[in-house]
Amino acid sequence: MRLTVRAADPLPLPEPGPEDYGLRFRLLVKPRAASTEEGYDVQVDLLNTSKQAVTLQARWREDDAGDLRNYIDAAASIECVPAVAPWVGGVREGQRKEPQPEYILNAGEILSVRWTTEGRHLKNRVTNPNEVQNPEFPFPGLYSVHATINVFTGERTVRLRSNEQLVSVGGSRAMPKYTLGRLLEVNADKKTAMLGLGALHKVEPGDQFEIGYPKGERWRLTITNVEPEISSGDLEVLTRANYPGSEFPNRFMEARLLHPRPN
Repeated sequence: MRLTVRAADPLPLPEPGPEDYGLRFRLLVKPRAASTEEGYDVQVDLLNTSKQAVTLQARWREDDAGDLRNYIDAAASIECVPAVAPWVGGVREGQRKEPQPEYILNAGEILSVRWTTEGRHLKNRVTNPNEVQNPEFPFPGLYSVHATINVFTGERTVRLRSNEQLVSVGGSRAMPKYTLGRLLEVNADKKTAMLGLGALHKVEPGDQFEIGYPKGERWRLTITNVEPEISSGDLEVLTRANYPGSEFPNRFMEARLLHPRPN
């Protein structure tokens, strides 16, 4: 008997996200090839599934930022489950004076953009960090990730969402610890609050969550009691603001885990 060895068939590409205006968006993520360091090889595909060409235009805030491919790289925003708190801060007004670069995406064409990262994130640059998120995965585990992007054509703005990709962080396929939740109840008299995260989300007694904003009123919630889907604890003020109703946080405000300690 003669044995024949052949290369394995390539894995099929995942189906891209939903179509709008004849356009679809696909995300592919793999651990960095031939490397012992953390990082990822990332590819996004912009597909024209219509029967006509579409003119794409960048929306750079500054001059000398790059072409349309560079813009797709920087403008794709990453969202994940479990969610990671978005970046919040001030961004100066754009100063661009040059015309925006354009690209004609023909019918049936796929525009692919690839890059490699180092560390526990999927992007190297963003256009506006308040609009484009690049979360740093805080704990090892298997995250569900997708990308979104606003695509500008000569006629309209199209918001596209990619397919989901499972991304292993730290070589783990376990459920990661949740680091972002919302307040369900606040008791101003007892100075306590209830959080919509519990043991099923890996919350533990002693965990501390921050509520509020970097330049405004901020509070700390220290977890004392944990149930399967909720937890509760004591509230204390970290910083005060001089406006009415700021003494305690409100229901449904976001709470972010303080000082996560990744393995």
